[in-house]
Amino acid sequence: MSNLQLALIAIGIVLILLVLLFNWWQDQRVRRQMHEQFSMGDEHENDVLLKDRKPVAPVQRAPADRQDPVFASEPDEPVVAAPASTAQTAHVAQEMDDQHDEEAVDEMTEGVIELHFAEPVSGADLHRYTRNTVYAGSKPLRFFAETDGGLHRAQLRADEQYVSLQMAVLLANRAGALGEIEWSQAWAKADEIAHEFDASVESPDVPALLRRAGKLDQVCANLDTQVGLAVQLAQPHPVRSVIDVARAKGFTEYRNGLAWMNHDGLPRFVLLLAGEHADDPANAGVNRVDLLLDVPCSPPDDTPFARMMAVARDLALSLDGQLIDDSGRPVMEGSEHAIDEQIRGIYDELEQQGLQAGSPRALRVFS
Repeated sequence: MSNLQLALIAIGIVLILLVLLFNWWQDQRVRRQMHEQFSMGDEHENDVLLKDRKPVAPVQRAPADRQDPVFASEPDEPVVAAPASTAQTAHVAQEMDDQHDEEAVDEMTEGVIELHFAEPVSGADLHRYTRNTVYAGSKPLRFFAETDGGLHRAQLRADEQYVSLQMAVLLANRAGALGEIEWSQAWAKADEIAHEFDASVESPDVPALLRRAGKLDQVCANLDTQVGLAVQLAQPHPVRSVIDVARAKGFTEYRNGLAWMNHDGLPRFVLLLAGEHADDPANAGVNRVDLLLDVPCSPPDDTPFARMMAVARDLALSLDGQLIDDSGRPVMEGSEHAIDEQIRGIYDELEQQGLQAGSPRALRVFS
């Protein structure tokens, strides 16, 4: 080989070694930061979740079903009672821009990582690093920010500048309590944003945070109750015809299925076909229709089970089926009163724990 070829080979080897050394240095830096976070001293905290609670009905776990955060590139249009001039509309929109967003971190159910930027960061730039970060493991993430004018934002706006960012991590849901691996995933994302935008990062006491997550998970598990009824059909029915009957009886579309809604548009209970959401598969048949009342996720009602039973009986009559409970036994007349009393007790306990049934907080942790 010529001297030139040898020199080029040597330069290539040096460059490869430099890249490997840089990657090793980055890995060690992240490991060191994570070690510092997880080695913080324990702190005793006063927590309403320390109260003892009696066991209730067995828990049925359900898969998470979350909406992704929405990126608002422009302020929402105000709703007005009568047509207004362009100048009036612009004035109202400006007043809305000058107000804080109402939605904020839920200190009871979320842990927060805070980032403070050395220089204001545009919403458009920041959005590129947060739009695809919606989960740490099984725990949903929410982002909140503060503008350079001191306004709190629950949604990033492309035309604003931000001086700080909060990453809120849910402490518990039906997948269990927040764990070390999930927290480390959230921390790694926060660290990535901090490096990109030259920000300092503040984290809570991690061991204490994980203890809070465990207590919240225990409280939720004790109160997590789902009650079901089923209509056993005499013979298989086409899915499309069952859905048509359900819609005619008053069920409406909700997410990827059908639900019986209250006057505020919140689902009281959902309809399932053989245990699955009624998503209208073509040419399929079904021999069982289920109704499921998810107690923590439904709006409080004086007679939630009796209402569901009345709807189920009507469906059974229209579909030539037999009404059975979730254990496969025929439903006894009058049993709804005792079950409604138990459910009302669970509603009360949920409220005492700050987890009012059907509230946004309850929907987050019972997901």
